[in-house]
Amino acid sequence: MKLEKFGENDKELYCRLVFNEEAMNMNLGRPFTKEEAEAFFPLVLAQNAEDESLGFYKVFLRENGREEFAGMGSLIRNDEFDALEIEYMLLPQFWRRGYGTELAEKLLALAAGSGLSSRIVAITDPINKYSRRILQKEGFSFIKEYLNADGEPAVLYQKNI
Repeated sequence: MKLEKFGENDKELYCRLVFNEEAMNMNLGRPFTKEEAEAFFPLVLAQNAEDESLGFYKVFLRENGREEFAGMGSLIRNDEFDALEIEYMLLPQFWRRGYGTELAEKLLALAAGSGLSSRIVAITDPINKYSRRILQKEGFSFIKEYLNADGEPAVLYQKNI
């Protein structure tokens, strides 16, 4: 697995993910609209330029002898919970094969190496049992179930590194 920050020329890869209905149903409950994708991509690029460790990463996997775009991982500041936050999202063809766990481990290593916080949070949909399982496997503790800023149910996990 290889991680690289999204850059100006990566909009097609980004859109492949945020318009994927299955992947986004597990993240936002629906795919992005064209307007949402257009508005969020510049924020991704701005975050990537802000800090060497923090940002949004393209995920590549070596499959069938070639490198394939598999999804996105991010390590960002979460001011609401005064911590760093990891997020991960893979295209459906890469689900249930251990890649989510591997991606979470890589993001945790980036967080530990950044020295920016000793506290990491992850937020997931309460019905996303696979993401919850990954977080538990990686030593995260359940903190609470709550309604996020959009009024949607969410589950907060935390880990000290």
